[in-house]
Amino acid sequence: MKKNLLRVTFLLSFVTIISQAQEASYGIRLGANLSSISSDDITDDLEDSRFGIAVGFLAEFPVNEKVSIQPEFQYSAQGNDDKSLRVDYLQLPVFLKYNFTDRFNIHIGPQVGLKIWEWEQDGVIEADFNTLDFAAVAGIGVNLTENFFADLRYGFGLSNILDDENIPDGFEGNSRNIQLSFGYKL
Repeated sequence: MKKNLLRVTFLLSFVTIISQAQEASYGIRLGANLSSISSDDITDDLEDSRFGIAVGFLAEFPVNEKVSIQPEFQYSAQGNDDKSLRVDYLQLPVFLKYNFTDRFNIHIGPQVGLKIWEWEQDGVIEADFNTLDFAAVAGIGVNLTENFFADLRYGFGLSNILDDENIPDGFEGNSRNIQLSFGYKL
């Protein structure tokens, strides 16, 4: 029930923003992730970060000259370098974006990720991942031209992404992610 209420509230907020946007812009992003799972339960030999890709779509809705709302929809390959700790998500970040100048901006907001793939058992660790990952994301961006842009972001996981039901002593971990991307606005 709570999840449905949250979905309806988010959808209504998104529709309201869209209906009031006068100069919306849309674009695509392509980037690289350096991600890891932060956990005291993961041994040192499995802690290496994973290099992955991120691909997505965005919309930007100006609120005024300096502030805009930027929802995105993206695929992101995350986890650790060890195959048993790899997981891929479809993510929906929603940013509040502040433009210092026409060239530089900062953005911050929540992100929800839906697990779409995880590495199946390989004998070392039998890690299962939760379906949803909630994170806080902050970044800086630069407009290289009128249409091309680049941004650097850090995502900090707020929820336990490891499903520990089958592990007697429990197993907890949060996602961490640094992402560098380039994009094009239409």
